[in-house]
Amino acid sequence: MKVLFLSLVFFTAVNTFSQSQAAQALLSGWKRIYIRNVGYIDMPSNMEVQAGTYQEIMNNYYNRLEIDAPQLVFQQKGLNSNSVSSFQTYGRVLVETQIGNYGDFQPLSFNITTVTASEINEINLNFKQKTKSDLASIGHTMIEWYPLKVKKVNGLPCIHVSYKRQLGSNPIVLVNYYIFQNNDRMHSLTLSYRISESGIWKTNFDRILTSFRITNVK
Repeated sequence: MKVLFLSLVFFTAVNTFSQSQAAQALLSGWKRIYIRNVGYIDMPSNMEVQAGTYQEIMNNYYNRLEIDAPQLVFQQKGLNSNSVSSFQTYGRVLVETQIGNYGDFQPLSFNITTVTASEINEINLNFKQKTKSDLASIGHTMIEWYPLKVKKVNGLPCIHVSYKRQLGSNPIVLVNYYIFQNNDRMHSLTLSYRISESGIWKTNFDRILTSFRITNVK
């Protein structure tokens, strides 16, 4: 992903940084999770931070795929204790960071208005092909792809990718993937849940997204 990103994106940086550092109000039952060398994000009461035996299982899975485990994972509450009821729903929030050298990526404040439609179309095509290939390699099918957007989230310029995926005959999952550049690193935030469970997840996931802050500005 990093090589693809670097080879396609040539944004112009500006010298101002407009992200509001004010945290949104923390709802009752929610927790604010601080992420080392990144910032923080809020977690709803029906989710938990992946840990224990379940985390070990997932880390082994990532190792088999030869990819790094995420820095932080939220999942539906009860998975860590292997609760039977927790396997009846699916919701995931992942925060990941790829580290490079200073200047490998644009500053957190790059100017999104300089990105042309042709550049966006090219990036969109390559992301779509790469995502479809990656999903196929782990047995998933891309059901629908939404055009890539360059936008601001919480005052931060980012690339936003969204698509639907499915494993066999399992329920279809909606994925929203956000990429934030930060000079010598690239942060990503992935939000995934079953479309059939939108009533459980959508409102909370919208608030999770708006809570995300990058305070370690490089």
